[in-house]
Amino acid sequence: MYIIFCNIAYLRYYDGRIAGEMNPTTGGRWVQENEDAHEKWNFLNMDGRCYGFVKAIGEEFHIEKFDDKYRHFDETNNVLVIWCAAHPQRGTVIVGWYENATANRFLKEMRCTPASGIERYYWFECSAEDAYLLPEDKRTFNIGRAAKDGVGKGFGQSNIWFGESAYAKENVIPKVLEFINSHKEDRINILTKEFLDTGDKTPLTKEEEEYANELTDDQNLEYLPFGYRIYANNPTADNAYAVAVALNNCYQYSMAIPWFEKTVELDPDDIYARGKLAYIYQQLEMYDKSTETVKDLLDRISDEEADLRDELYCILADNYYFDGKVEESITWLERVLQESRNEDLLSYTKDMLKKRKKHL
Repeated sequence: MYIIFCNIAYLRYYDGRIAGEMNPTTGGRWVQENEDAHEKWNFLNMDGRCYGFVKAIGEEFHIEKFDDKYRHFDETNNVLVIWCAAHPQRGTVIVGWYENATANRFLKEMRCTPASGIERYYWFECSAEDAYLLPEDKRTFNIGRAAKDGVGKGFGQSNIWFGESAYAKENVIPKVLEFINSHKEDRINILTKEFLDTGDKTPLTKEEEEYANELTDDQNLEYLPFGYRIYANNPTADNAYAVAVALNNCYQYSMAIPWFEKTVELDPDDIYARGKLAYIYQQLEMYDKSTETVKDLLDRISDEEADLRDELYCILADNYYFDGKVEESITWLERVLQESRNEDLLSYTKDMLKKRKKHL
């Protein structure tokens, strides 16, 4: 096992929440000026995975510092990532950690599609079940700062610290391992099991039904237990779609797919469910399935559905491009130029064509 300490902005949840939660603190000039932080997503469960970002120095993460044998590798596994942040009163504390993580040499970009709506970059990734975010009252373990405590005893100027000094190996890391092993039950990040159908088919009471109907559009996780029971007692396309949308909005794409497929099975004319499926298949790199879904949908829509047609052409162009089929991608971008009346889209498509033709 390899270990690394990463210093990030201080937040409560790290699941994307900023507004109404807590402005990020102690995260550097950009964080302070923008009241935002890319690491705000570090403990978001996205389809069973967590993706971690830290503002590192330079464009390359030197994973050979774990072991020289990784000098010519782009990633390494079995990494323990200790996430730290400067608490306004307590100093730099451990806020959480990843176990069994993958560390990447180069910053990775998570493709942004309408399925996620999130532009993400990350150095580390792990299973959501291997991510541990502590509640604020458990963030009590302090990590030193070289400027105050001495060289080799904590973070220097960089936001990453390998803890490679003799002092760290003898005095810091053993205590850190003891701390995290004794606080695993305290984590507050959402695990994949919390999205699952428990199999409860009990009809909703009048009070439960009223409560479920009052839930807002951003309370998807809270709605799911009710949605599963509603569908179990009334298996309609609308009820299947409600569960699918809730899972999709919780970023659980693999779990949402069968519910969108069930919606289409129950209502073959539901073009919205088919459109969602096309995006989610693409998000999960199931390009053939996405393309098949789009082409089927193109045969179903009317000539008046110009905006949807444009959207579908763009999905096809991206599917082929992401799948390494640049010529096919260009063909569909040219279809957009020929048929679209959307000026903004036309301008974007022209730029995209120039970029993709360079890959031929």
